[in-house]
Amino acid sequence: MTTDIQTTGQINEMLEQLARLLQGQDDLPPADTPLGEMTREFLGNSWKTCRDGLLQRTERIRVVPEPMAAPRMFKFEMELPFKSKRGPDDPITLEPGPIRGMVIYRPDLLANLHLPSVAVRLDPALGYLHPNYSRQHNLICLGDLPPGPFPLDSLLENHIFPILSYQNRRPVHPADIEAAQYFALDPDAMSGLEPVMPLY
Repeated sequence: MTTDIQTTGQINEMLEQLARLLQGQDDLPPADTPLGEMTREFLGNSWKTCRDGLLQRTERIRVVPEPMAAPRMFKFEMELPFKSKRGPDDPITLEPGPIRGMVIYRPDLLANLHLPSVAVRLDPALGYLHPNYSRQHNLICLGDLPPGPFPLDSLLENHIFPILSYQNRRPVHPADIEAAQYFALDPDAMSGLEPVMPLY
């Protein structure tokens, strides 16, 4: 998500900032400007590369882009079991999957390379439980991404899949304290989640 995050408070602040950014702007820069042309070229190429590469090699990830030549929003499903806690008093359960979510690129992702260019939301109805997922914001904390736009295929394979499959569950400065405590202290926390089958 960003570099130099040092506290859980800073993680939550970044998630709130990202949520505000995603709510505020719906349109890509005008197509007849250099910024608009470059943005559309990146988004279109990112989708084509993912569709013709990663998604041809695996059946465990399904992606549906918004119906545009240069889509910036992508619904996805990953065939993975997951731990769920739907309400504050509900028990933690093992669910068979799939995990449903959406990848959303900022429409002005090339205008300010120091802001996060992409966010990943999960369906809040899943009650997905993970130290690096904020149930408050319904956003995954992706960790350190390089500044600037990030290709969809690499994002899915190298960041989203390792988090959603619980291979990556950084306990330091979590986005969800309750989830971090559960995965750190409960000896049965990973029951049903391992081993993780490879994507392809």
